[in-house]
Amino acid sequence: MKNPDQEYKLSVCIPNYNRIERLKQLVKKIAEQIVNCRLEDMVEICVSDDCSATNPARIIEAVQEEFRTVGIIFERNKQNMGMDHNFLKSVLIAHGKYAWIVGNDDLPEEDALQKIISVIDKKAYADIDIMVTPFDSFDYSSHFVKTVYPLGTDIESDALFDTTDKAQWRELVMTVKDNSAVFGFLSNVVFKRSRWLEHGDMFADKMSSIFIQVYMNMQTLAEGARYLYTPRKIIRNFLDDETNQTIDRTYRIAAGLYDAMDYFFKGEERAYIEQNVVDIFMASVFMEFPNEDERKRKVDGFVSERMDLLKKYYVKRKQRQEYFGGKPVIVYGAGNFGHLAIDDLMQQKADIIGICDADVNKQGGYIQGNLIFNFDTLLSEYKKHENCTVVVANNVHLVPIIKNLINNSVLRIAVIT
Repeated sequence: MKNPDQEYKLSVCIPNYNRIERLKQLVKKIAEQIVNCRLEDMVEICVSDDCSATNPARIIEAVQEEFRTVGIIFERNKQNMGMDHNFLKSVLIAHGKYAWIVGNDDLPEEDALQKIISVIDKKAYADIDIMVTPFDSFDYSSHFVKTVYPLGTDIESDALFDTTDKAQWRELVMTVKDNSAVFGFLSNVVFKRSRWLEHGDMFADKMSSIFIQVYMNMQTLAEGARYLYTPRKIIRNFLDDETNQTIDRTYRIAAGLYDAMDYFFKGEERAYIEQNVVDIFMASVFMEFPNEDERKRKVDGFVSERMDLLKKYYVKRKQRQEYFGGKPVIVYGAGNFGHLAIDDLMQQKADIIGICDADVNKQGGYIQGNLIFNFDTLLSEYKKHENCTVVVANNVHLVPIIKNLINNSVLRIAVIT
């Protein structure tokens, strides 16, 4: 095993909390890659456990016994410190020039380490500060869900941005298509570890944000850095619906990203980042928080076009019977949100006229006996029925849909999903 005081090229940093079997799988996968690719002198594994219910020390020891030539560092916090502290801790215990934080529920692509080393060894990319990649997402049954492209699908080859140049900084910002481009996701980012060390404790007040990596890496860009986007995939993301789709988790993501983006962006750039990074997490369910709830006060303070529309058009559950019962309704959206909206409206005994969707492949079909039609038909049916309401049931395109409805004199609009 290499002397731990010597610098590796790369530290694979794993901030762990529970999910012990998944941790075991991840550490073994990385160790196998290190051995198979003969990277023992270049790559180490660093695990920081945040006081999991089951101490993973024996699992780490077993992996170390199996892969004796691999450098593995394991430390366990004496008490639970929270996600942000543990993210940072996993980097602080490392020795690599570059750090790759990998969530314990993700897995590396089969050739991930070779890809990373080949990039940081490339003469043209000498001393890059940050590398960002696209990634595939899967459910916990390993079924493919989608590919996430942080800078969109238009960039098919390596793209290097030097953020010391204001023009390149703006170009990068205005190319962002997903929160993972600005570090909202952990495992698709490799960064120069020294830059985090230089920042020290300047973000000590952000240690409950669940996005300390956003602050650290965005600060690196703000100070001037070389940001490389490469289409080489290095990680497989597994979506944990139980963890990620609770109301509180959705709120924490929205609040954390909102605060981080608000910290670093102003003006037109902020508006663009808001639309492409933050707004998708502004959920209608936040409107159900009681007025005395601290989360509701936070939500009311969000400056967001999407949130303004939700505040104006969201109909709370306790008001829906009176609002929709026996009255004509058109649902805009034939996807998952449309199905949910129809179920809700049927419970309220609304008179569902039909469903509008822009997808021509869905038009002419039915959902629970309700015809799916185009926008022109929506306008026609809306005018025919007195006091008709259009319920917008589309998450991604909610803002442009509502704007289009208003521009076409549709004034009775509601959101319930």
